[in-house]
Amino acid sequence: MEELRRILLHEIMGVYGPKYGQGIGTVIIPAFLGDFKEVLEKAQSSDIVSEEYMTEDKKVHLILSGRKSMGAQGFDYVITGCNFNDKEVLDLEDYERVLL
Repeated sequence: MEELRRILLHEIMGVYGPKYGQGIGTVIIPAFLGDFKEVLEKAQSSDIVSEEYMTEDKKVHLILSGRKSMGAQGFDYVITGCNFNDKEVLDLEDYERVLL
């Protein structure tokens, strides 16, 4: 999960610059990921679902994909894809399961 946050912050800083991007990233990353976790919680099955997010100025366009699956202590919420401004930024070969 921290790896996904780091990747998103890096991409946001590339769009807005280091100082302004850091500030924006600390606000929108938790908001987007928190909202996506709610989407996964409400999903009726373990099928992959996706949700689209965009900043007000339309400089950041994020599409998160994921699914919920049964884990040892209930459901696990798994990110299966992360598209940032039309670029896939999550290499699933390196990260088998990104949990929310």
